[in-house]
Amino acid sequence: MLVRLILVIALLIAVLWFVRRLRALPRAQLMRHLRQAALWGVIGLLGVAVLTGHLNPLVAALSAAIPALLRLIQFLRLMPELQQLLRSLGLGAGSGAASGSAHEHEPPPRADSGVLTEHEARAILGLDAHADAEAIRAAHRRLMQRLHPDRGGSDYLAARINAAKRRLLGD
Repeated sequence: MLVRLILVIALLIAVLWFVRRLRALPRAQLMRHLRQAALWGVIGLLGVAVLTGHLNPLVAALSAAIPALLRLIQFLRLMPELQQLLRSLGLGAGSGAASGSAHEHEPPPRADSGVLTEHEARAILGLDAHADAEAIRAAHRRLMQRLHPDRGGSDYLAARINAAKRRLLGD
């Protein structure tokens, strides 16, 4: 017990000394030292794990992290679609402007009016100018299933989706 306490205190002193020394370095040198410290830390951790026989949990944790990493990569690939959905709902940066879509020839939506324009309604539902009534209803249903207040969405989003459907169908 006493040996562990001494080791922890020695490690804490070493870390404090290391941090104090790193603060005096220029940024480029600091980054190089941090990369080297991280590399040697990983090598040291692997060495200690091999010597103490605790490599199996480390390998198990790594193998469990692989599916999570793959999911993260899939999520990052979906980011443009998620950003487009947020913009179409009026929540993302640059919302209201359809960038690079078929709506470029339409006038920009009016920000001062509380009434949705057809352009805004189509952007909210994610539809093009040639969508028929069935496509409008399907897009409305799909969005409401994901963004309904009872399923974690907000009242504002549900109201905007409903208003877009009413605007396009003339209900």
